[in-house]
Amino acid sequence: MRDGRAVGRVAAIVNRSHNSLHSDQTGFFGFFDCENDPRTAHALLERAAQFLREAGMDRIRGPYNPSINDECGLLVERFDLPPSIGLTWNPEYYIGLLEGEGFSKVRILHGLNLPMHRLPKPERLGRIVARIASRANLKMRTMDIRRLPEELEIVRKVYNATLERNWGFIPISMEDLLAAAGDIQAIADPALLLIAEMDGKDAGVALTLPNFNEILVRIKKTPRWLRLPHIFFLMKTCKIRSCRQTVLGVVPECRDRGLHAWLIYEQFVRAQERYDNATLGWMEDNNTEILKNCRIVGGEPERKWAIFEKEI
Repeated sequence: MRDGRAVGRVAAIVNRSHNSLHSDQTGFFGFFDCENDPRTAHALLERAAQFLREAGMDRIRGPYNPSINDECGLLVERFDLPPSIGLTWNPEYYIGLLEGEGFSKVRILHGLNLPMHRLPKPERLGRIVARIASRANLKMRTMDIRRLPEELEIVRKVYNATLERNWGFIPISMEDLLAAAGDIQAIADPALLLIAEMDGKDAGVALTLPNFNEILVRIKKTPRWLRLPHIFFLMKTCKIRSCRQTVLGVVPECRDRGLHAWLIYEQFVRAQERYDNATLGWMEDNNTEILKNCRIVGGEPERKWAIFEKEI
């Protein structure tokens, strides 16, 4: 606080699930918000580091808001673009504030743009998918919103099985998914929430969400007491033109059997019928297979985020 006015904010986070799984003593920071003043950044980040040292941590990493399964990373490229749903945006000067406190980048996260309005349907991929589906016992269905808790349990199992080898991974809990269930029911298009089955077993998921930020940005100047009815009005009258493809995964035992390609194809074709552009990601820079597949369907490198860390 300065002269009774808030000028910065940070959360210091001890994630016991992370430290138990990875056998380390990493502390985290998140929800970082700061004026362009190195003194303010120092006060915030040093206090967070002090808290984590006292809790037995030996390094501080972030930003995580509050975990790797939520919004995370500091935007480091393309500050001119508006944020997509579930992805962070911050002023460019944040990079200098963190580096001035001794933080360095330990991971780069990529976001690609899929300009579906000017891309043809991937016919070659479609023919490959058709051959795969005819040979294998594959089934694709949409998520049943009426049975959302049961469907989210499938998402949880596939998500955790798919990402368990990723750097910094911690399993997502059913509690976390259920906390997001209300938002999913409010904004999601069930036709873009896909579950794939192989030999009668749940094997993969592909989830696409409309970029609801297009609605939220229109209410910035609306008085607070009018914002909720204004949002409902805009949801009825304004067409959202972009989406974010948030989750795409296949359980390990069903990989290399074409299911991944089928999910990519279906996700692209269905989203193309409804939106002009899609944001793909984020994806870690070492996830070369996923990045390659995104480029095959026309994804163009666009934004980057970074995870920062320092020893304390």
